[in-house]
Amino acid sequence: MWQIDLTGRTALVSGASRGIGRAAALALAEAGADVVGLARSGDALTELGAEVEATGRSFLPEPADVADAEATAAAVARAWAWRDGLDILVNAAGVIVRNDPPGVTPGEFDTVFDTNVRGTFFLTQAVGERMLAGRGGSIVTVASLAGQVVTRAAVTYQASKAALIQLTRALAVRWAPTVRVNAVGPGYIRTSLNAAWLDVEENLRYVREHTPLDRVGTPDDVVGAVVFLASPAASFITGQHLLIDGGWGAR
Repeated sequence: MWQIDLTGRTALVSGASRGIGRAAALALAEAGADVVGLARSGDALTELGAEVEATGRSFLPEPADVADAEATAAAVARAWAWRDGLDILVNAAGVIVRNDPPGVTPGEFDTVFDTNVRGTFFLTQAVGERMLAGRGGSIVTVASLAGQVVTRAAVTYQASKAALIQLTRALAVRWAPTVRVNAVGPGYIRTSLNAAWLDVEENLRYVREHTPLDRVGTPDDVVGAVVFLASPAASFITGQHLLIDGGWGAR
């Protein structure tokens, strides 16, 4: 029986300080990868680094806001030099602003798209450029069920995640066969971004009624697919948006 082994590979994870990004960083380390963690919170990265190193892997903290393209480009340069390249990029940084049309302000719109779309795009471009010129690699972006079907998530959030799905498909075609580009589409996953919303009984009932597996997901429910898509086990998979939604999309 085979198992995924990422020994000798290096992964950069954005949004690594919390939620799905944090869980992905730990799962990649447990699979054998050294990890670069990119997030705004230096203290949270320090805590994550201790956990990664407890698995026997190395960790490089890169405190930066993914919405700042210059800062992330510099972080990518340092990460690339750290272990002579990157084999994996996981785009997990994301924000949500809970306001909907007709009340959305330009500032709220920009907050969502600057991080979820613009930030992800330029981080992916900085890593992908180097992967294309080197030994290739795998990119996995955390999109969303809400980018594929309509949910109660904020409209700006849904639109931003739809953009990431199309970005994934376009780059998968443009960068093949050297770089594989895929996305995962979590359904409702309990993280710090939505815990308060899910604690409202009506919202929780809505989620469970639409989820055949009858529960809210956890970050650990998502990261198995992230590690799989990042690994050689998925060597013939590119351009996909894999829903991890408890069956919501099958209804």
